[in-house]
Amino acid sequence: MASDLKEYERTKAQIPPRLFQFVKNLCEAHHISTKELVRYYRKWVEGKRLLESLLPEKRGAKPGNRRTPKEIERNILKAYRRFGSNRYELVCLFKPYYLDKMPSSATMNRIKARHPLNLAQKKVIKRYEKKAPGELAHIDITKFPRDLRAHLRLNRYYVAALQDDCTRLAYTEAISDKKAVR
Repeated sequence: MASDLKEYERTKAQIPPRLFQFVKNLCEAHHISTKELVRYYRKWVEGKRLLESLLPEKRGAKPGNRRTPKEIERNILKAYRRFGSNRYELVCLFKPYYLDKMPSSATMNRIKARHPLNLAQKKVIKRYEKKAPGELAHIDITKFPRDLRAHLRLNRYYVAALQDDCTRLAYTEAISDKKAVR
């Protein structure tokens, strides 16, 4: 490689004897772009024309750590453990305080994943299951599909479904009006 760089110097300065008439010809012969050749030449000159200067340099840490500051992380974790909020609620909660330093919702999830809750901190999930039948029920009303209404020659028809929370029994009924009977 050093001989190629010396040849580059001779070709660029047009000093005879040289193998290539132009730098472009040198690049074509070695299957390298002019930009890369100039970059290698600059590294070689800056490295006092030693071959070791052309070796890849070890990369250290990138300048400017972009990790969320510890204080903000602690506050997010404190709020998460206290309120059990999801990441979007946490963003809305902290936005007025941190403004431009506000971490995104994805960052909130990463912070929560780095510091998981232990079993003692996990809260029991609230379940709305009742002990006695008929104590709580869920109702839903939906319109009959258009193709069924056309086949049955019905203008409007609804299906009302009711499900008991304790027994999980369901009752459905086809009705013509979705308003409650008085």
